[in-house]
Amino acid sequence: MPLRARVGRHASTGAQCQNWAEDQQIVIALLNLIPKIDGGAQAGIAGRVVGGIASDALCSAILTFQKKYFPAHQTGFIEPTGAAIAKLEELASRPSPTPAATPTGPWGVFQSNSVPKALRAALADDRHLNHVEVVEILRATLQDGRVTQSELADLKMIAEKSNTIMPRSKAMLERFVDLAGTMIAKWPFDVSSVQRSYAVGRACDFMRKLGRGQWPNLDRDEVGIGIIIRVAYPGTLDQNQTNLCGPAALVFNVLRDRPGTYAAYACDMYDKGEGVLYRLPIKPKADLRHAAPSSSDIAPVDWLTLASIRNSNDWAIHYDSTDGGFSGMTTPMELAYWFDQAGYTDVREDANFFRHQRDTDNMKEANRLLAAGYHVVLLIGSNMVDGHQTQSSDIRDDHWVVLQSQMKVENGEVTFHIYTWGDGYREVPLSGTLTLDDFLMNYYGYVAAKPY
Repeated sequence: MPLRARVGRHASTGAQCQNWAEDQQIVIALLNLIPKIDGGAQAGIAGRVVGGIASDALCSAILTFQKKYFPAHQTGFIEPTGAAIAKLEELASRPSPTPAATPTGPWGVFQSNSVPKALRAALADDRHLNHVEVVEILRATLQDGRVTQSELADLKMIAEKSNTIMPRSKAMLERFVDLAGTMIAKWPFDVSSVQRSYAVGRACDFMRKLGRGQWPNLDRDEVGIGIIIRVAYPGTLDQNQTNLCGPAALVFNVLRDRPGTYAAYACDMYDKGEGVLYRLPIKPKADLRHAAPSSSDIAPVDWLTLASIRNSNDWAIHYDSTDGGFSGMTTPMELAYWFDQAGYTDVREDANFFRHQRDTDNMKEANRLLAAGYHVVLLIGSNMVDGHQTQSSDIRDDHWVVLQSQMKVENGEVTFHIYTWGDGYREVPLSGTLTLDDFLMNYYGYVAAKPY
């Protein structure tokens, strides 16, 4: 992913460069992937990224890197193009060296290279595993951007056989193994892009900490593992039955386009009680932060990220619990505004809660925008998703979904794919047929936005 502008500070004057937040995330991720012996930061740059201001840690790391490879050009910043960014990408993409001997102890046979290497480093000081060391084992497993079944088996073995692992750390590893294992059985685990690497690193930094931040009823490690899983598989984001489909449609797209921004938002929201999606400020009220949603209602990380958006932007009725009905609804105007503030461009809105479409013009325009590279979110009756084609009679049944394929009409029947309810590519209809007339009775329009 290319940089938009310079990252860092002018070494000669101390003046800050443009330092777009996403650009900083890219440079931080690259430096964190490079060992210190090779001029990198070796996962040493952590903390919040502030747009327009490069931290002292980032600026110091840039100068260290330039001193090693470009001693005659220690500018203090990384250009969007040129030798420095190319060198960063080259060094960050190198494969990890083959590990030395297998760690000794109560272990069985390790199946991977990355896990025993990280375990050996963790046990080098006192043969005990504290929580920070276990997080670093997980980070090392994720560092090459891929996770395999062999690595999961090794992590599970550490959780089960370590004599010194803390209950918190054991639960964290087991949660990751369980969730990642379920997904890997279907699709590869891939966080190899620079933005996804930054997001995963931010989640690991987050799980090293103690305490429950501003959300006393949400477990820190559940949230952290949830961030990692959603960065790898955006489609696992799931509003469940909380009527938060509007925020889910927005955050699903942010996860796809700006995973680093998503991770920073989630971590800041947990620790500070407020966060930002690009330039959309989000500050939920105390009653929401102290709510205790059941895990069967919604995952902690999704409650944190989705309910915060709805609560922070209440428009009619206060949203503060998972059974919110009208209070959870998102209007087309609101969703369009959220996309604009989240950094998307040319946002278009043509939807109406109270009037279904009477012809195919709106549908055709949504298809055209999707083909032109826009993200398209449809307002439909939720009964259409479930495979029931009768017209929705209650506004509470109206549902935002993300269009994932063209809406095709053949022989008077409509088929397409959407993201909704934790399913990144759900077929509509799930069974039977959906006639064009039934589709139009349950279709209320779209919001579309172009990624920057």
